[in-house]
Amino acid sequence: MIALAPPTTFSCNVTRVHDGDGPLWCSNGIKVRIAGVQAPDFESASPCRAADPRRVSYRCDNAAAQRSQQIIERLVLRKTLRCEATGKSYSRVVARCELPGGRSLSCAAVASGAAVRWDRYWRQYRMAECL
Repeated sequence: MIALAPPTTFSCNVTRVHDGDGPLWCSNGIKVRIAGVQAPDFESASPCRAADPRRVSYRCDNAAAQRSQQIIERLVLRKTLRCEATGKSYSRVVARCELPGGRSLSCAAVASGAAVRWDRYWRQYRMAECL
């Protein structure tokens, strides 16, 4: 694991995607947790946020996690992202990343239905509003 202290900007050539909010494995050894979003995960006992205004919790299933993973893979796999570290989560770097062309990965994840905005962290990481 490469240690990064925020704010650090780095490139991530994505070689693997675990689920809709990460980690994304970069060719340089960095594992990225996508900042400000929450997606279904493969640990089915973990709560996820429903995409409704009340943010009702529900239990994820593997099918939802797989759909989320596939969406993020289509967005990032084998592409180079420009990322800014905002913190750490376990052995991952939490980062705001831009897709090629400059679009926010967090916003793209929300717009595509792969993840929902996690308001607490969206504010904490000072995420921009999505267009």
